[in-house]
Amino acid sequence: MSQAPSAHRLDWLARLQSMAPLLLAAALAGFSWWLVSSSPERTEPRRPEPDRGVPDYELASARLARFDAKGRLESVLDGERMRHFPASQTLEIDRMQVASRHPDGRRMQAEALRGEWNEGSGVATLTGGADVRLSPALPGAPGSAAWTSLTLSPRAPSGASRDGVTRLVGEQLRLDTRSRVVSSTQPVVLTRDGSEVRAQSLEHNDATGLTLLGGRVNGHLAGRITGQAR
Repeated sequence: MSQAPSAHRLDWLARLQSMAPLLLAAALAGFSWWLVSSSPERTEPRRPEPDRGVPDYELASARLARFDAKGRLESVLDGERMRHFPASQTLEIDRMQVASRHPDGRRMQAEALRGEWNEGSGVATLTGGADVRLSPALPGAPGSAAWTSLTLSPRAPSGASRDGVTRLVGEQLRLDTRSRVVSSTQPVVLTRDGSEVRAQSLEHNDATGLTLLGGRVNGHLAGRITGQAR
């Protein structure tokens, strides 16, 4: 009479032992779900910004001038405020304005709400309403009295440019003052002599006159613009 209950208990014990792996797996799954749901939400780690260090000097309403080997004024850099970072040899500039003239007489004028000038590479990065104007050479400009000063001319109305002036407007423009190349990986508007072209990226070589337009390109041509889409 006493053997029947014992056999019954042994049968349940055997069943529990056979189900132990499943119960353990279920417990681990439940614990993992609780751990994930109770953990704080994870976000993508932000890329650390390059450490520029501490500026060694700061200037207000400043102007920097550069002269060529013959003592002629080559370029002028104006800013509402300038901060110099010796670690990266860069200038951080508020309300940046640049005016320069090349030996062949071509002129360049640029302005933006913010700018960064790299002394070693001669590259300026203009951000916030960046506006670059490239003008052809004036007859007899090199060596003339016009080379004694460089100033920014008043900004032309949006979409307008003087005869022969190539104007590039965008949120951010990169200006290589040595190779005379203006580029942007963001939307930009190019105007010249009544023509207007919009592109998602641009690379303009002022020395060769070649313009490479990327992404979706649209606009209208009133004259002739030498360029190529990519």
